[in-house]
Amino acid sequence: MNQVESKLCTLHLADGRREPCTRERCTFWENGGAVVAGDCLIERLGLDVRDGDLARYLLEVRERVEQARNRAEAEAAHREFAHRLGRDV
Repeated sequence: MNQVESKLCTLHLADGRREPCTRERCTFWENGGAVVAGDCLIERLGLDVRDGDLARYLLEVRERVEQARNRAEAEAAHREFAHRLGRDV
């Protein structure tokens, strides 16, 4: 098994579970480009998710975004996430 396959989800780890990172299938995944490799937005922002409450909240946000029926719902969930972080992401 290579390193990519064995990476665990940071949010699930903070919530006490060991689940594989779903990479590109995750709402919080940022695709890479010519200069920067793809990576987890949570890790890239350096969020301290050791607080289980924050990890659970972010997992809920991720689930809502992934289940959004249309673009407007996804954008509203993204704005709420950015607002709660206090950052423009």
